Amino acid sequence: MEALLSPASLQRQVKALAAGEFLKDPLDLLGEALELYQPPEQISTVDCAEKYRLLPGAEGGAVVRYDRWLTPYNVGPMHALDNPKCNVLVMPKPSRSGGTAIAENYLFKMIRLGPMGHVSWVLNSDEAVTDYCRNVVKPMFDLNPDLSARVGKERGENTDTFKRINGYPVEWLSAKDSTFRNRQPVFMEMDEPDAWAKKYAATPKTQMDGRQKLLGSRRKGAIMSHPDLGWASGVAACFEDSSRGIYVMRCAAKRCRKYAAAYATKFWDEIPEFKLTWNRNANLSNDARIDLAERSAHMLCPHCGAKLSDVQRRAMVDEALREGEKNGTFGWLHRGQTFDAVEGILGEMADTETHGFWVHGLLLKSVTVGKLAREYEAALIKFERTQDVSVLKEFLSKALGEIFEGAATTGGVSAKVLKDRVREAGYDRGTIPEGVRFVTAAVDTGGRYFDVMWLGWDLEARSWLIDRQTLRQRLHSDGIWRDINLAGNIDDWSVLLDMVVARRFPIEGRPDLALPVAVTCIDSGDGNVTWKAREFARRAMRKGYAWGGWSKVKLVKGFAGKRPILSDPRKVDKDENGKPVEPVTLEYNIGADRAKELTLERLAVRPGRDGAPKPGQCAFPRELEGFYIDQFFGETLIDGKWKRSGPNESLDLYGYNEAARLMLRPDNEKNIWTDEARLPVWARPVPLLPEGGDPKTTGGEVKAGGASAFALFDQALNQSEE
Repeated sequence: MEALLSPASLQRQVKALAAGEFLKDPLDLLGEALELYQPPEQISTVDCAEKYRLLPGAEGGAVVRYDRWLTPYNVGPMHALDNPKCNVLVMPKPSRSGGTAIAENYLFKMIRLGPMGHVSWVLNSDEAVTDYCRNVVKPMFDLNPDLSARVGKERGENTDTFKRINGYPVEWLSAKDSTFRNRQPVFMEMDEPDAWAKKYAATPKTQMDGRQKLLGSRRKGAIMSHPDLGWASGVAACFEDSSRGIYVMRCAAKRCRKYAAAYATKFWDEIPEFKLTWNRNANLSNDARIDLAERSAHMLCPHCGAKLSDVQRRAMVDEALREGEKNGTFGWLHRGQTFDAVEGILGEMADTETHGFWVHGLLLKSVTVGKLAREYEAALIKFERTQDVSVLKEFLSKALGEIFEGAATTGGVSAKVLKDRVREAGYDRGTIPEGVRFVTAAVDTGGRYFDVMWLGWDLEARSWLIDRQTLRQRLHSDGIWRDINLAGNIDDWSVLLDMVVARRFPIEGRPDLALPVAVTCIDSGDGNVTWKAREFARRAMRKGYAWGGWSKVKLVKGFAGKRPILSDPRKVDKDENGKPVEPVTLEYNIGADRAKELTLERLAVRPGRDGAPKPGQCAFPRELEGFYIDQFFGETLIDGKWKRSGPNESLDLYGYNEAARLMLRPDNEKNIWTDEARLPVWARPVPLLPEGGDPKTTGGEVKAGGASAFALFDQALNQSEE
């Protein structure tokens, strides 16, 4: 104590005090006092990150500031979080796209500038929480003292996975029951939900809404993930219910300068896309194919066909943001806005609380198109060799941010491709174009509607979609159209007789002639309507809807597994109470899996180089609604199982029509196709408007009499009348 208060020491302290060394600069005191009266700094999330946030550099212990130009496509999503009208941000994305930094920057701004609130950051596992907190959270606080200063000092208020900041908890958690109970975070980040346990991955937005429902418009949330689970679950399912934002860029080629999307998704299929392309040669060795892909890779402009380099691609990504900052789009097109190839994005985004942004691998500056093409080709080679889609799925999701779409991925067919065919169609809906030899119909049953598809066929399994309808009402005797109830009223099924079974289609170029429907297949597999379908088939027979003794109405039931598309039929000779009934009808089992595979295989068939049609090729009429096309892709074959992601009626109906074609056996040697007068009766043109209606035949279903059903089928049907 004496040493501390020695005369010499005391003298020095008195001199220091007299010199003002222990006094704070009055200007500093005044400045700090004034700060207390200043409103919080008004600054955007991206500007705050660039101005204040320090991050660890790539190597050598470097420290760098956040830079928007490393990931320009992420600026729009950050502004969405700043937008009071946006409560939820949804972002499907590839790996290393910087997406998580969007939520990190928003949290950074909350902590540094306020207003602060309860924050929950949910990852897929405890291990993921540990890794993230070690590699991201700790450096964020260590390198930014302003953040650390706001963390509580009491015991337990500053752990690796929990921090109390300005009195509010900030916690990093794994996706489990306890995480989604007894919490009400004002900001909630759902990180990689497609990797969560199935129970939670299916509905990340529902989990978030449950925690934040009492907060009203104050709540904010973000859902970000690779789209590993496809359209039915996870981030992609959430994106469907969002503004569905896509990034729009302008071709760098001076002769073009038109706009297109980096990736349009299935929701914007009318918008052209820039595409990753490369040269393919199946005759080379696998290694040579992969090397060729890397050397020849480029991004292709859909307008001018320019082969755009990585330098041009990256410049286009930057340009989209620079132009977008001027008009407030930040390069993103959302619902409510329109697209013009020359003008770009037009109009205002529709009001919605959920803003979606789909980031594609072509937007990433950190990768080259050569590397993407190399990995893509390698994944395709593995699929071709083994039919194992796991590597291809992983590449699409992680590297490109795309969803594996089965044949749409491996066969080059998609809803967008088919809609282009509709726009290029050469025949009118409801008419028989040149080449069609006969017509089949298929009916899928719903609770209160029939889905119907009519197909025209030639002798090489080429098909022309003649018409597609959904029947919801029946005309009653009092002249009023009323909704139908398939399970409740057998009379409602009669709408199929005039509108489907007996329909005639005018032949193009032959105005007085039409083709009848050769056979109609009706799905009787729905247990709610099975017995109604069987009774309808009997009524149709009694009313004479038959070719001789062969009914024009056939019942089919789809079954999964390795089955042929069409099996031998079974007789249905009893009603639902087990009592014998007549006439006897036939019911066929359909190999649904093989029918779907064949449908997508045929949809992928393209004309030859000379434009000549190929066997199995499919054609579509003008003005066919796009949602009917989308239904061909409502299921995807993944790991040997069909997984439904949306309406799939068109996919099923094509398969039923194929079964109808097989029932008719058009290639039977007894059929004569060279003389119109001797054509099979079901393929023979008839007057478009005959007097007296359809010719009627009498008698019930052909009886077995010891012969097989197919033998009787040949006898009654596959003959040409002299």
